[in-house]
Amino acid sequence: MISNPRHRLMGGLILGALGLAILWGRGHFWWGLLAFFPAHAALLWAGLVPACQWLGRVVTSFRVSDGERFVWLTIDDGPEPGETEAVLDLLRAHRARATFFVIGQKAARHPHLIRRILAEGHLLGNHTQSHPEKWFWTLPGKRVARELDECTGTLLQITGSTPEIFRSPVGMKPPSLTPLLNTRGLTLVGWTVRGFDGVSQPLGRVLQRLKTGARPGAILLLHEGRGHAPALLAEFLPWLDQEGYQCIIPEPTRWLPADGIPAVGC
Repeated sequence: MISNPRHRLMGGLILGALGLAILWGRGHFWWGLLAFFPAHAALLWAGLVPACQWLGRVVTSFRVSDGERFVWLTIDDGPEPGETEAVLDLLRAHRARATFFVIGQKAARHPHLIRRILAEGHLLGNHTQSHPEKWFWTLPGKRVARELDECTGTLLQITGSTPEIFRSPVGMKPPSLTPLLNTRGLTLVGWTVRGFDGVSQPLGRVLQRLKTGARPGAILLLHEGRGHAPALLAEFLPWLDQEGYQCIIPEPTRWLPADGIPAVGC
């Protein structure tokens, strides 16, 4: 019995292709196409739905003990001059720690911001070198590998260390991603709740989504690069304080994918 969801999905694609070939060879092309479509639809779903585990495990929350009100604040798409500094000031004022999933090209242009992020006790993650958000899920394996390796190389050059976590642009997952992450020692981190601040949204609506989805063990997703991260955090961080939440960077042994099984080494 095949227990790995990725292997089941790939097996379904292969069987679908064989079925299509057999039916096509017998003059039943449209029946073959009908049999082939569900497997391809499943592959599309697995690649485009951020929390879907079919192509490999995605960390979507973390384990907390009774009474702990910890959340994991993650910030994508930086560093962004003028914005990152303000974000870091707010985090320091609220004694909050965060993880910054940074774009390699931006990091190379603003290495001083990368160094400050680390110096103030935050964590860095790989968010690809060029952030090809519109087509990342369609990229061939060689291009995906280059996006991973160039971002890691950029951060290594700036900081002297390599990241251990990765977040896909917009959460998309090409079929080659999980094997490439595994060979590089990178863990794929998703989120529990996002405010959709990466697109044009009123801040009040973004805040309401984040507040509604916040819970102990939640991974919270925000973005830089749109100019509103400081204003958003200036309201969200005091609310987290008021509700008794603490923004931490959880140990890998706490990480959980959607199936609830610890994600270390996935």
